[in-house]
This record gives sequence, structure tokens and C-alpha cells, in this order.
Amino acid sequence: MNWPEEGKDCMNVLNMSYHYMPYEVKQCFLYLVFFPEDYEIRSNRLIKMWIAEGFIPQKDKKTMEEIAEDYLELLFQRCLVQEAVRSPNGLIKYFKVHDLIRELAIKLAREKKFYTVFPKAKEVNQSDSAYRRVLLELCGTEFMKYVGKMSQKTRSLIWFGPEDNVPKFAEFRLLSVLEIVNVTMTIRTELKGLDRLIHLKYLGFKDCSNILIDETCFSGRMINLETLDLREIELSSPPDVWTINTLRHVYVSVYKAIRKLPLEADLSNLQTLKWLNTTACRRSQFSNLDNLLKLGLTTWGNDHKWDGVPHLFKNLPNLVSLHIRANMVTYNGIYIPENIIYPRELPNYSNLKTLVLQGGWSEGVTLEERLLPPHLVKLKLDESRLWEDPMPELGKLKSLNKLELRGSVYIGEQMNCSAGFPALQTLVLKVECVKVLTVGNGVMPKLKYLKKFGYNLRLNMPPELKHFELYNVLPS
Repeated sequence: MNWPEEGKDCMNVLNMSYHYMPYEVKQCFLYLVFFPEDYEIRSNRLIKMWIAEGFIPQKDKKTMEEIAEDYLELLFQRCLVQEAVRSPNGLIKYFKVHDLIRELAIKLAREKKFYTVFPKAKEVNQSDSAYRRVLLELCGTEFMKYVGKMSQKTRSLIWFGPEDNVPKFAEFRLLSVLEIVNVTMTIRTELKGLDRLIHLKYLGFKDCSNILIDETCFSGRMINLETLDLREIELSSPPDVWTINTLRHVYVSVYKAIRKLPLEADLSNLQTLKWLNTTACRRSQFSNLDNLLKLGLTTWGNDHKWDGVPHLFKNLPNLVSLHIRANMVTYNGIYIPENIIYPRELPNYSNLKTLVLQGGWSEGVTLEERLLPPHLVKLKLDESRLWEDPMPELGKLKSLNKLELRGSVYIGEQMNCSAGFPALQTLVLKVECVKVLTVGNGVMPKLKYLKKFGYNLRLNMPPELKHFELYNVLPS
């Protein structure tokens, strides 16, 4: 293609996909300029930023997250994003933006003064509106000179590192979105001034190291916070965030799982909670978790009691995703009990679509399809240490779309799939003891992807399964 002559016509065609969209979706599209070229964008993360920006309207019959998913699907239908991976429930999980589409987004965002990029901002005369959203690529002394001019206007600050200078966050009093990505400090550095960001709705960290924050800052003036992602940041102790009743999504490291879930806290808006230590489940009732959809539970630490978990389950009427992680450092009697593996106490047991079980099963507990959630779409078993081949029972799950087996999930050397798996599309195998997996004729008719780790596992597959994509990840 002769780009200098024909490229303008191409961009005009791409422009049409943008101009005939609803206003709210246009803003969501322009937000893609904040991600680098060829960057794999996690939709779950992006959607929470859209909500914090106020791009997503509130409607009676749908959550804002569901509306945002519809917007992302619309962008995909118009070929403005490229699908990378869909989750087992059909929603876009990861995606990328084509270089030409990204050029279009940058061009339109500049024309509309949607954002500014630093250090490029100091080279041009920007209007006040452009400083509402700042993409920070270099936090040097030059940027510090501009803080005074930007701080009273900036509502969103996305900081891509690496960099050893830290912005003066206390100056940005009107921030609603703060995202810190790929920032690695050469020495351990504490981020200060976060407690002054009373308008903050989204705070997230990704691929960061040597960054610390004082967890007490969340118990003060952050009264509008909706999404808090602390999985990749250093904390001295689990944060106490329950004075913030606007929280919708809370993520912390499994090693600093939350140990308090007070009865008096207003958790009615909470949709995601990862991770919660089982020691927080020792209360007799939990009356305000009706909207919780995703829960991660762990026994990490010195206390491995499960007695309060069934009481918690009884008050989770809408749970769709459950992740259980036992302490896998040692097997000194630390096993997941049967009533946790098969959480029948959930009021709407059939709503559970995703189940992840990491850790050994109690002695004598076997895998039984009739005890698993009937509409399970995704199942991951890790270090279960089962004595019987799990495949015959797993094959009976009619809705199972993705199955992941890891570690010593089964201590035998052969697994056989002689029947079933009618809906399975993705199979991930990183097993230690198993040497041979045999799949019979007519089994797994919809299999598309198989990811196998290591040399030791041999696959005996029927001829009709040669169409699937095999990702054979070998040890280096």
C-alpha cells in the first residue's frame, strides 16, 4: 500500500467506525491512548478505570460493569480492538489495539484535547482541558516544574515507569484515577500523600517493585474509593479498608490477606474481594454481602482454621467465582475440608461458574461430579493430591469450558478420558506425577486449545482432535 497517498483514505474509513458511536463509547475508545503500542490490555482493569472516569452510566437492570462490557464488545464488533483471549463465559478478557487504530485514537485524542503526555507536554502549549488526563512517561525534575500547573486540573494520572523519581501525589487533590505501571525503584520507596486524594475512585498498581505505601492511609479520607488493587505493592500488614463504604473491588496480595471483616461495616457495594483470610470468617453472620460476585479465600499464615467459612457462604447469594487457596508451603495437616471443596452452603449454588481449588484435599474426599456446581464453566485444581483419576467424573460436567490441572493434582501416572467433556474448549496441564493422558474417540469434541508443560507428559489423542492448537511449554 502506498501509505502517503492512500493512507488518508484508510484513516477516513477507520474514522467512520468512531464517529457513528454513542458519545460514552467514544470516550471509552479514546482512553485506549494510555496503553503502549502492542500492549496486552486486561479488560477487567480497563473497565474499572472507565467507571472511575464516569464514562459508564448507571442503569436499573444492569451493573456498571455489565454496561462497560457491552461497550467493549461494541468496540470489538466495530474492529476498533483486536480480541486476544475470551473468558469461559464469553467475555473479552485480554485484547490489543492495532497500530493503525491506536494512531487514530491518538490523533482524535489530541484534536479533542482529551489528554496530554509528559514529557511531550512541555514542548507544546496545552489547553487546560488537556491536563485533565496525564500520561506520565518520565517523572524527572522537568515534570516537577509542571506539577503546580497540572495539579489543579488533573483528574487522571497514568504513570508508566521505570523511574526513580516519585510524583508529589499530595498536590493532585482532584485525582479520581491513579494507575502506576512498570515502576521499579532501585531502593525501597514509600509513596506519600495518597491519603489526601479524597476524590480518588481507582487506585491500581501493576508490575511494580520496591514500592511501599502506608496502609493506614485507607482508613482516613479516601471516602470515594471504588477499586483498590494492592496485589503488586509492599504492605507491612493487611489494610483495614472497611471505613470506605463505596468500595466495589478490593485486591490484595495473598500474603497480606485481609483478616478483618467487621459486621458494622457497610459492604453492600462490594463485588470483588481477593484475598480474605479464613480467620476473618469466625463471625456468626454476615448480613451485607449480597452483591459479592467474586471471592478469594486463603489460609496463608499461622492459622489454618476453616470453621467460619460455611457461615460466610450462607450469606453470599450471588457468588459466581470462588477461589480457595490453602497454604501450600507445608502439608502438616493443612487440607481443604470437604464442605469447602463442595460449598453447598451457598444459597444459589447453581450460580457458581468459576471454582479454583489450590491445596491438598482432606483424606478420604474424592472428586464427585454430582457434588460440584451444576453449571460450572471454569475449574482449576492445583496440588489436590487425589488418589483416583479425576477425569471420568470431570467429563460429566456438561458446561465445563476450561479445565486446568496443576502440580500433584493426581498422584497416579495415567489419566484416561474415555467419555464426556462436551463443552470443553481449553485444557491446561502442568501435572507432576502423571506420565500419560489418553483421550478416547468422540471425547472433547470442541477442544480448541491445549497447553502442556514439560517433557514428561505424553498425549494419546484421537485423530479428530488434531485440529486443536497445542502450546507445548518446555522447561529451559
